Amino acid sequence: MIELKKISILDNNMKECIALQVLPEQNNFVASNAISLAEAYDTNKANEENGEGSVAVPYAIYESGNMVGFIMYGYFPPEDEEDAYSKDEHVYYVWRLFIDKNHQRKGIGREVVRQVMEEIKSKPYGEANYCYVSYEPTNIGSKTTFASYGFEEDGRVIGGEVVARYKL
Repeated sequence: MIELKKISILDNNMKECIALQVLPEQNNFVASNAISLAEAYDTNKANEENGEGSVAVPYAIYESGNMVGFIMYGYFPPEDEEDAYSKDEHVYYVWRLFIDKNHQRKGIGREVVRQVMEEIKSKPYGEANYCYVSYEPTNIGSKTTFASYGFEEDGRVIGGEVVARYKL
C-alpha cells in the first residue's frame, strides 16, 4: 500500500527523506530532496510574509510503512516571465517526483501521481484549470509515468525541460 505523509522534523522523517537516492545516471533528472525541501520552505515562508499566493506541498512516499520516495507539488499565481507555465491564471505544478533507486520500476511513481492528482483535482489551494509538470527530454520514466495519467506535452521547453499539462 502506498501512502503519502507530510514531511516534518517532528515526525522525524526529514533526514530519512534527504538520505534517499536515485540511480547515478538519474542525478541530472531531479534535484536532491534537501534542495527540494529548502525550496518548499522558502516558497511557503514567502507566501506567509508577502501573501504572494504560492504554496509548496512536500510529501514523503511510503510503501508498506517504509519511506521509498518524495513528491512535491505547488500552487502558483500567474507569472509575467516569458517562460512562465501560465501567464493568465493560477496553476498547479508537480514540482518533484523522486523514487529511491531501490524501489523503482514497481509502479510506485504511477500510483503516487494518481494520489497527488486526486488531491490537486480537489483544488485545495484555489482554482486552476491546469496542472503542469516538466522533465528532462531524456527522462523516459517521467514522461511515461505522467503520460499514463493523461498529461500531454504542450510543445514548450522551459529551462531545458519538456512541459506537459493536464486539464483539471
